[in-house]
Amino acid sequence: MPYFLVVLKAGPASDEEPEHADAHVAFIDSLIERRLVFLGGEFSEPVDGIAAAYLLRCDSIGEVEAIAAEDPYAIHDVYATETVEWQLVGIDPELIDSNLVD
Repeated sequence: MPYFLVVLKAGPASDEEPEHADAHVAFIDSLIERRLVFLGGEFSEPVDGIAAAYLLRCDSIGEVEAIAAEDPYAIHDVYATETVEWQLVGIDPELIDSNLVD
């Protein structure tokens, strides 16, 4: 099953981020519960307007785009989502912060 990176780039309603933040967190939590999100987070500084990203493991880019469209940030135009398949070649599990894993 492939991995897909979803990047969040500032949208026309980016100033409304605080009012949708809790719903976005609940959305990400639901992806974790469904075992779809591999990792994700906000960048310390935006890069070319991209403020955050999450990595999903799904069957197809169409499935990922449908999931990303359900993100409250995307629904309310806080962020536009862009998706790309990531040819992940390796992971060192020793580098994963144990505080992030249940």
